[in-house]
Amino acid sequence: MANISGAEVKRQITKTCPRGDECKSMLSGFVRSCMSLSVTRGGVLLQLDCQTDFVRDYIMKAMQSVLGAMPQETKPMLVYGDCESVLGSLNITAGGGGYEMADIPQMTDDCESAYIRGVFLGCGSFSAHYSDGTDGQKGGGGYHLEFSVLSESFADELMELLGSREVVVHKMERADKYVVYAKDIENVSNCLALMRLGKLVVRLNDTAIALSIKRDVNRRMNCDIANMTRTANAAVDVINAIQYISDSVGLDTLPPKLVEAADARINSPEAALGDIAFELGISKSGLKHRFDKIVEIANNKRDNKD
Repeated sequence: MANISGAEVKRQITKTCPRGDECKSMLSGFVRSCMSLSVTRGGVLLQLDCQTDFVRDYIMKAMQSVLGAMPQETKPMLVYGDCESVLGSLNITAGGGGYEMADIPQMTDDCESAYIRGVFLGCGSFSAHYSDGTDGQKGGGGYHLEFSVLSESFADELMELLGSREVVVHKMERADKYVVYAKDIENVSNCLALMRLGKLVVRLNDTAIALSIKRDVNRRMNCDIANMTRTANAAVDVINAIQYISDSVGLDTLPPKLVEAADARINSPEAALGDIAFELGISKSGLKHRFDKIVEIANNKRDNKD
């Protein structure tokens, strides 16, 4: 079944057009998540690793629109001079011999959504794999959404922000980074909804529902097949027992009710238990008891012969 990739999520984000404070919040989240600084003769340069061309173009337009900042270089990274002004506008200030990120500011709902979208563009990844088991993989859905950041304090603040919006996430350390992640469909969906990616949320949930329905149908079919197999095996056991008794001592040695059941099974070897019971005017459990007795008698005679 269909999969959803992190690149697809980022493309959906770049189709949004935030303005004003909302756009500044998006840029703040993006810069915080992927910035690096380098010192040259011309001063300190801000470098932004956009990873993909479409994210780079989106961020470059937003930086120019909201901050009036034009990059000095655009490949492979966006590089900005006069970074003090740019970073200050995004609440990232000089201090302690370098630049520090102030606490995540209080924001409106729209700005929070834009901020999370920016963080995801800078350091997010996503995967949703679906399988109904027909592709050789274990049936089910696998969901993973994460933000991989350099600072543990940033990771903690991000967890707190997401938690306040009913997105339950976890944190782990991977190499030199801190990963904030969700792996269940409920919280993955909530995070996508927080980023205002409604179409992806609908697609994610619709596919999960379809997969669940298909699994239920397959499970029922497997149960039906298993029941049919058990019924067929039981019928074969009864027929073999009847044949053994007939060949060894004759069916007339059995009680009349068992002879009646044996004749009905031999005459209708593929009939269902319920059909034979109806024909004889007895219950299914009564007929099954007779068949079980015939098998028991045959087994006892085999044991005695041995």
